[in-house]
Amino acid sequence: METRANYAVIGAFVIVATLAVAAFVLWLGQSQFQRDYKAYDIVFEGPVSLEDGSAVRYIGIKVGEVSTVRIDRADPSKVRARIRIDRETPVKTDSTASIQLAGITGVTFVQISAGSPTARLLEAKPGEPVPVIKAEKTQLDQLVAGGAQVLGQANDTMERVKKLLTDENVESISTSLKNIETITTKLAADDGLIDQATGTMKDLSRASNEFASASESVGTFSTNANQELAGLSGQLDDLLAEVQKVVASADAVIVQGKDTVGVVNTLLEGPATGVVEESRLAAQDLRILISRMDRLTRELEQNPQSMLVGEPVPYEDKR
Repeated sequence: METRANYAVIGAFVIVATLAVAAFVLWLGQSQFQRDYKAYDIVFEGPVSLEDGSAVRYIGIKVGEVSTVRIDRADPSKVRARIRIDRETPVKTDSTASIQLAGITGVTFVQISAGSPTARLLEAKPGEPVPVIKAEKTQLDQLVAGGAQVLGQANDTMERVKKLLTDENVESISTSLKNIETITTKLAADDGLIDQATGTMKDLSRASNEFASASESVGTFSTNANQELAGLSGQLDDLLAEVQKVVASADAVIVQGKDTVGVVNTLLEGPATGVVEESRLAAQDLRILISRMDRLTRELEQNPQSMLVGEPVPYEDKR
């Protein structure tokens, strides 16, 4: 009887000890979870390929996992994912979360960006049970979202190609290709035509070079002519100045001649009439000479080139 009682006590002790150890382990695990992990929510727009237990990475390092994935109660078109990550993970206010693919396996995970160094740590807003990380669309999401538009554009392109490749257009293209082939065949068969075309191109090149040389020569001649005309213009200016001096002197002589003729007419009368007449004729010739010199001076002032290319002015006797 005593042996059976000892067995019962031992069994009860083992059961109690086992339950105590199990409770301690559960308590320890619960406290460890609450101490080392922190929960966040991520709200995605549209369908996502996530499931419970998917990995969560912070700039490529695994820091936690997805706890639950469910439809957002506030907006059924969105998906809310609850994640738990290491409490020491510095999630900033400008950190974003996106869904990425792990290599070529196709397994999806949540990638959290680091954010800027100066940003504050993300905290829960009033009325929110946990902080909410902003979701960012990846290139894959954008491609999937725009897949319908891409397919529509592809269909439009195919329709345009079909309209372009009608029987008439195909026949026209075939005819054009045949004409090109015929021309190419003739050119290949007639070597003389190719040589003639080559010679013509060489002649054109030679003529172009000669024209360039002629243009350069004309430019040189024009420069020299301008220099010569500039020098001649200076000489003509000097000549005009001298002629003007002569005209001024001639005017003075005319005045003196008139005075002399008046005195001679007063003193010499009768037998001296012939001498007076000769003096009058000499004065008239002097006036004609002065008139011609004055006209020559005006022509030189108006058109200096007439001395080089102009015709001589005929002499008129005004006596």
